[in-house]
Amino acid sequence: MMGVKRLGLLPCLLVVIVLGALLELTRTWQLLIIAGVVGGLLAKSFRAAALSGFLGLIIAWGVYFLAHYASMPTNFALAFFHLSMFLAIGLLLVGLLGLLSALLGYFVASTLKRQAK
Repeated sequence: MMGVKRLGLLPCLLVVIVLGALLELTRTWQLLIIAGVVGGLLAKSFRAAALSGFLGLIIAWGVYFLAHYASMPTNFALAFFHLSMFLAIGLLLVGLLGLLSALLGYFVASTLKRQAK
């Protein structure tokens, strides 16, 4: 981990958003853990890791929802009307998934950094 530059909140957030959006295209939501872990590994601080993981995956899923809305606005609006609470809970759970995976990455990076000293 010595050669990897640690990043602040905004760069980590962008990494998580882009990686999360790309991994979402695989249609396997479990791969979003990778985006959170990578964001946590690159984070300079605990706060940057937590916020980038949580907000990054929520934004990535929001972009995914907007893409569905753009392709099928009537169907998405109907689904949102009937399942709005499910979608809100889903966004919260994805945020928590990002938070936990980013913190896992941050603690792994901190442990590796501590062992390198």
